[in-house]
Amino acid sequence: MFNTEICISTFICILIFILLVIIVSVQLILVWKRRDRNYYLKFLFLIVSGLIYNVIEGILPDKDFRINIISQNIFAWLIGLGVAVHYFIYIKSEYDLIFFKRVSLSGIGMFATLALIFLFILPYTITGSLKTSRTYFLSFILAISMVAIIIIIKQQTKKARAQNKIIFKIHDFMGILSFLGLITLPFTILLFGDNQFIEQTFFSIGFFIIAVDYFLYSFRKKEIKKIIPFEKLSIRETEILKLLLEDPNLKYSEISKMLNISEKTLSTHLSNIYKKIEIKSKKEIHELSKIYKNTITD
Repeated sequence: MFNTEICISTFICILIFILLVIIVSVQLILVWKRRDRNYYLKFLFLIVSGLIYNVIEGILPDKDFRINIISQNIFAWLIGLGVAVHYFIYIKSEYDLIFFKRVSLSGIGMFATLALIFLFILPYTITGSLKTSRTYFLSFILAISMVAIIIIIKQQTKKARAQNKIIFKIHDFMGILSFLGLITLPFTILLFGDNQFIEQTFFSIGFFIIAVDYFLYSFRKKEIKKIIPFEKLSIRETEILKLLLEDPNLKYSEISKMLNISEKTLSTHLSNIYKKIEIKSKKEIHELSKIYKNTITD
């Protein structure tokens, strides 16, 4: 289409992404002064990355470009990897996915980059065979992903069963579907090669699944307001609890400085909070934070 390599399915996906970017941008402007604006901001960045992926992967490689095909493919794969890692970081944070406890996000990013260099870029530049190099790289990534999906399905199913509200069960199962959307990327390329319709459509569906969950965000907030009895707390107690739910790792000394109160006064407030919302320790605050993070409003 338009004298490019973009097929009709990719063009439709691009239009959907543009529409989502517009909608979320408007919502972000409306909620900018709210405490939960970071949720909208992170989702906007995710959708923009999905848009970039579809545009770049749809255009490249193009024989009419002056840049050689190998360089175009390497650039397209670098963009693809960057978007995939960004997607992975988003769903890991949003759905509290736990793979290997001792592996950090930066470690995962570095690992993926090294795998791309040694299993794709080097073999491709040496042999000139796109099929061979992508088989090396994607087979390795897919093998790891298959192990991860078993962990994710078990983890998210257990969390969903423990939820009393259907809206939170849906959110947990969306975590499974979103990760499956990520796995479709290496799987479809290995199976169908450079089939733009299949590859980009299936990966884009993963983004659209997350978008559905994004539009359910307001319903989750309503349920949260019912579950946490903020109305039982004073203004100061509510402020302290929201800070802890946003970042349960905050030290009491840090909270004291942020609110300009003494640690003794903070301790008194915390004691009242624990009694009123019926929790016994900061450990339970951590558990609450996993569910309610990014859903706190002013």
